[in-house]
Amino acid sequence: GHDLDRFVQIGSLTKPLTGTLLVRLAAAGTLQLDDPLERFLPVPAGTGITLRHLAEHTAALPRVPPRLRRLAPYADFDAGALDSVAQRIDSFTTGATGGKEKYSNP
Repeated sequence: GHDLDRFVQIGSLTKPLTGTLLVRLAAAGTLQLDDPLERFLPVPAGTGITLRHLAEHTAALPRVPPRLRRLAPYADFDAGALDSVAQRIDSFTTGATGGKEKYSNP
């Protein structure tokens, strides 16, 4: 069975749901698409990454965070791993945020 404390990788199935929820929350005034990521996750202040960048794949993030396995990269990913990656997010950006679209899964 699945360890309930682990994340489950379900691929791109969450993108339509996440995008819809993001736009609905923005329309309701709960958040703005240009809110900085640090408002919602424990990332260092000043990364320049916004919710819009994540939604549009312009956050300059790699396809998969560094040091994760190529196959089933999130198999051992839990809340602690998410916090660890979030705190180091600015160390593995691949360029300037808001630039060219580059597909990523973080």
